[in-house]
Amino acid sequence: MTLEHYDRSLPGLVVTGASGFVGRHVLEAANGKFRLFCLARRSQFEAGIPRMEHQRWTQVDIAHRGALLDVARCINEHGGATTLLHLAGFYDFTYKPNAEYERTNVRGTENVLDLAAALGVKHFIYSSSLAACRFPRDGESITEDTPPDADFPYAASKRAAEDLIREHPGPFTRSVLRFAALYSDWCEYPPVYAFLRTWLSSSWNASMLGGRGRSAVPYLHIKDLIALILRVIERADDLPRFAVYNASPSHTTSHLDMYKAATRFLFGAERRAFHIPRIMAVPFIAFRQLFMDALGAPPFERLWMMRYIDRELRVDASRTQRVLEWAPTPRYDLTRRLLILIENMKSQPELWRQRNEAAFVHAARRPNFILYNRLRRRRDVIVNEVVGEIRARQARATRHDYDRMTDDTLRLYVALSFEILVTAIRTRDRMPVRHYARLLARDRKRQGFDFAQVCMAVDALREVMREHMLREPHPSVTAAHVHEFIDLNLQLAIDEIEECFTQDGLSFDLPEGVTPNINVMCCDNEILKLVEELRDLCQDSWEVAEMFGRISR
Repeated sequence: MTLEHYDRSLPGLVVTGASGFVGRHVLEAANGKFRLFCLARRSQFEAGIPRMEHQRWTQVDIAHRGALLDVARCINEHGGATTLLHLAGFYDFTYKPNAEYERTNVRGTENVLDLAAALGVKHFIYSSSLAACRFPRDGESITEDTPPDADFPYAASKRAAEDLIREHPGPFTRSVLRFAALYSDWCEYPPVYAFLRTWLSSSWNASMLGGRGRSAVPYLHIKDLIALILRVIERADDLPRFAVYNASPSHTTSHLDMYKAATRFLFGAERRAFHIPRIMAVPFIAFRQLFMDALGAPPFERLWMMRYIDRELRVDASRTQRVLEWAPTPRYDLTRRLLILIENMKSQPELWRQRNEAAFVHAARRPNFILYNRLRRRRDVIVNEVVGEIRARQARATRHDYDRMTDDTLRLYVALSFEILVTAIRTRDRMPVRHYARLLARDRKRQGFDFAQVCMAVDALREVMREHMLREPHPSVTAAHVHEFIDLNLQLAIDEIEECFTQDGLSFDLPEGVTPNINVMCCDNEILKLVEELRDLCQDSWEVAEMFGRISR
């Protein structure tokens, strides 16, 4: 369904980072209440998020300012938005500097602020983190006035982003939500998952806790966070121009608290913990990290974590709870909710593992994304080489069906096939390739083309694209990746073309006396719809799709 058919009376909500942990829960809760404009690096298919009503999904990188402004035009053309929820961000547990912090968390936020201004939204909501604040001294707590002043790269990027939001000249209300450690009934928070996996196992270190087990942070269930986000959106007109809110309970949960609850729920009684003094834990973790890293299997526990042994990230969220009339739900408190987490772990272990071990691989590092970008940069060269390859093969063939097609028409069809294939590579969704192959086969059969001739053109595209990728190999893109993303996609296309050409009882004959002009682009509504859907998914360089649409109409 396109947004033209949606209820325009619904308010528009833009969500960046829509494919992430928080994003997918926001979409589920907001479905039917908003017209949703979902922005993410991953495709909806790749993220495993079902299609919903009143939703438009665009695969875009917030660090690409030009692509983001194209999104603004699209959103304004489809009713606009009143609220922008900025969830996109980069984080890993290495504690090391990474250029992605500046690129995504700082420059990306600056671009999203400009997107909000271009859309004329009334409310900008930003997801920050309590982890970006220093651990308070004894007797003190983090409040809404505490700066994000921790001394590691992630905190620095969040501090810079918050400064940009505070100082941006846009007229909209800005609400900064500093999240506690978030978890769901399936856990989905790496530290807690690592703890449970160890404590509830038969491993030699199953009962070991660092220090006195008093390391503690605040935890918030994802359902409570979503309730808070919806409340902030709902109360927009009553909120100050700029404010920080602590999305957190006003208490922490220690490792020892979790260990006692987890072992009680799984074994029927609390198990005794063995406490490892910090002076012993530090050299042990350092050695283990060095050894496991050398084996190529880095452990979750890192040396930097030792600095937080027996420290407490105390938070006072009373102002947020009072102003927003919101509070965490008692039954969602982690020590109580561990019963549900452990039940899910026991009853559906494979789903539990999959949801928790889903690699935190960022889009810029995924092989399909690298392959997509490398092909995209070479598009014009590849298209011209494919046209030349088709002409060369045609000269050696006994049939010359493509000789009836002008270079301009052939180039446009090759460019469209290229766009559909690279979008499928980026989204990991092969259905558009198969769909387009069926539509193309129907038109070529109607125009009197031989099946082998159509397959020859597809194979020419495959050969040229493979050659470009293998000629200058990338360390993250192997020959197996090229086979998976190029060969298999185009083999599926050939299979669909063969199915169409050999299907009994299916005729595409034109009325007697009518000769198809193969140099007039097809005006089939299904192709136009496919082109429009793919253009929505990826905003990068869709001039060929625009050209196709103009010619078709």
